[in-house]
Amino acid sequence: MDKKNFRAFIVSEIAQGVFQSRVGIRGIESLPAGDVLIRVRYSSLNYKDALSARGHKGVTKRYPHTPGIDAAGEVVCSGDNRFAEGTRVIVTGFDLGMNTSGGFGEYIRVPSQWVVKLPDGMAVRESMVYGTAGMTAGLSLMKLERNGLTPNSGDILVTGASGGVGCMAVALLAKRGYRVIAATGKPEQSGFLHSIGAIEVIDRKELEQMPVRAMLRERWAGVIDSVGGRILEAAIRATKREGSVTCCGL
Repeated sequence: MDKKNFRAFIVSEIAQGVFQSRVGIRGIESLPAGDVLIRVRYSSLNYKDALSARGHKGVTKRYPHTPGIDAAGEVVCSGDNRFAEGTRVIVTGFDLGMNTSGGFGEYIRVPSQWVVKLPDGMAVRESMVYGTAGMTAGLSLMKLERNGLTPNSGDILVTGASGGVGCMAVALLAKRGYRVIAATGKPEQSGFLHSIGAIEVIDRKELEQMPVRAMLRERWAGVIDSVGGRILEAAIRATKREGSVTCCGL
């Protein structure tokens, strides 16, 4: 591509409620106003990206649109002296990929407040291996520990464990020395979950079928939940006294 045009994944509304996606050419001048123009090297795939790509107006209000709520690459030009040309950066969250053209294009232009320098020692690709899912799992663990949780507190339940946030949470918790119980609706993923640190893998049906009582037998000291609904309800009722529960997701 030349310096005026770039490739992007573009979702268009071709008729009312009918959406079509393709890889096409966009002009850099079509990008929204912003302080920092970034050449995107890597992105990641999130549930919110799938919703945007399918035309979910609760996520993206205007089409045509380029999804991608994560992006990592290097600065091309910047109006903020914190980010010189060539600086390796990450953008995640805010409005990126929702109503602001996102990381599924070769370039993005965003406000400088959205931009974070890539940590020393981390490769650009590695940052997007973690992406929003890894950041969410990390924030959940941080909240648990700020509330006093330690590996000596007891087992930790992770729901939705075979999903993006869930498997990141399992790996992070195990790395920190916690005993992790992984709940999943995909029993075929048990081997994978054990390989990244889960001590025990349970079927999510076990949570869904728990008795409907105000309190259940105490089973875990903490929970990282990304599912919600009846599973979160059951997880809370089986949490130890003075335990902690975090929940995340749409």
